[in-house]
Amino acid sequence: MRVIYRMRIYRAVPENLEAFHAFFREHLLPVQQRHGARLVGRWETEDGRVVAVWEYDDQEALERISAAVSRDPDAARAQRHRAKLGPLFSEREEVLMRATV
Repeated sequence: MRVIYRMRIYRAVPENLEAFHAFFREHLLPVQQRHGARLVGRWETEDGRVVAVWEYDDQEALERISAAVSRDPDAARAQRHRAKLGPLFSEREEVLMRATV
C-alpha cells in the first residue's frame, strides 16, 4: 500500500467565499467521506485561494472512491444546488502527491 494525497487548489470568488465553504461542508464533504475519502485539511490562503488535501490508501482507492462519488445521487443533487449559487471559484488545479519521508 502506498498512500497518495490529492491536493486541490481553487481561486475563490471573493464575494462567494462563505457560500463556497458552506457548500463544501454541507454538500461535498459528507459524500466524499461516505465513500472513504479522508480529508487531511482545507485551508484559505491570504491571497484568496482555497486548498484541500485528501488522503487515499493508494491510487486504486482514489479511483474507486472517485467513481463511487460520481455515481452518488447526493453528488448530483449537490451540483444542481451549486448551479444556483453563482461562481464559487474561477480556477482549479489538482496535484497528486506521495510522501517522501
